[in-house]
Amino acid sequence: MTAVGYGVDTPEAKAELARRWPAQYHVVGKDIIRFHCVIWPAMLMAIGEALPEHVFAHGFLMVRNAETGKGEKMSKSRGNAIAPQDVIDMLGVEGYRYYFMTDVVHGEDSAISFDRMEQVYNADLANSWGNLVSRALNMSAKYFDGKTPELAEGWADKTNPLRAIAQGIEGRYAERMERFDYAGAKDVVMELVHAANHYIEDSAPWAVAKDPARAEELRDIITNLLEAIRISAHLLEPLMPQTSAEVLRRMSLEAEADTDDLAAACEWGGLAGGVPVTKGEALFPRLAAKKN
Repeated sequence: MTAVGYGVDTPEAKAELARRWPAQYHVVGKDIIRFHCVIWPAMLMAIGEALPEHVFAHGFLMVRNAETGKGEKMSKSRGNAIAPQDVIDMLGVEGYRYYFMTDVVHGEDSAISFDRMEQVYNADLANSWGNLVSRALNMSAKYFDGKTPELAEGWADKTNPLRAIAQGIEGRYAERMERFDYAGAKDVVMELVHAANHYIEDSAPWAVAKDPARAEELRDIITNLLEAIRISAHLLEPLMPQTSAEVLRRMSLEAEADTDDLAAACEWGGLAGGVPVTKGEALFPRLAAKKN
């Protein structure tokens, strides 16, 4: 509590304490819940301070045995310890955050492995999210002179499969985030990402672009893809802040990165038309070799 102003007699400290305390969630390891669920609340009550609204006990990280598939305790003697820096060297900081936020079940013990890290990284980040951003921005730059398409009047009201999935997406996502179901929240976003990748294959914009009579159709396809990317970037920001900021920057939407109204930012129809797009380097180059 002293970290958020307790015991400091200044207006600034008192305002900070009032904003931060009581905590909505007090996050602790499962092996110290006796202290944090019995002794700490008793101490708070003794000094007349409010108790945390919830206590969330997280589990332990274990190592998945490649032969049995079961989780084992990390041990120097067994030589199975996984160092954080080795994971960062493999996945990068953003990939590291994504893996531990979405593939580890918060509140339970979870078994991790380099093989699984590679699988998640390649499937979700390289092949799905990174690939979608790269393809859509490349096509927008190619077909619309380095910019996003000029937006047609009423474009956001047109029916399309991506708009249908995006309807109410922030509410579904927030409901899961609020109960520490980060994997479930990720699934909400990835549903839109996967749909956008399928949308590319189904609509075949490269074929549409060859027919001048279908210019309006091409504009709608690319607009829908970019809008799906914009919304997905906002929702993935807690998991990968630097990547989301970079995606929005490539779409000339830097100002949106600092929004404090996620629900409004995720409303279908917020895309900026006729602004520069940057193709950039691959966000998540595919991992070609497993780490042993």
